[in-house]
Amino acid sequence: MFLDEIARGVESAFKEAVEATRGITSGTFTVNRDNVLAAGRIVESQADALQAIWRDSVNDLRIQPPGTDDVSKAMALAWNDRLVDDNDCYKNRISDYITGLRKLSVQLGDTAKAYGYSEDEISAAFGKK
Repeated sequence: MFLDEIARGVESAFKEAVEATRGITSGTFTVNRDNVLAAGRIVESQADALQAIWRDSVNDLRIQPPGTDDVSKAMALAWNDRLVDDNDCYKNRISDYITGLRKLSVQLGDTAKAYGYSEDEISAAFGKK
């Protein structure tokens, strides 16, 4: 369920990006004065959505052994390491991805400032109060 929600969020972000870049034929997306606020809004909204899903679901990643035998216990331990306990677990990878989106959002805000947008315009476009 958690990964399905993340996949839907990513799919939604791609759909928004496709819509925002519909006129571009080169297959690349260049941030400019005309689209920097839209790009920032997309990135910020996806970071917010994924953060909420992650926060509400992260505890559900831990699994219980399906039985009391040694194999079930070892299997659950191995899965929990991969999902939530190891440094490179999926819980941390998702958190790092959200952090990356936040950093990109800040960079897009800085770019918007360089293009002459005010703090209020940037905050309004990014959905910040």
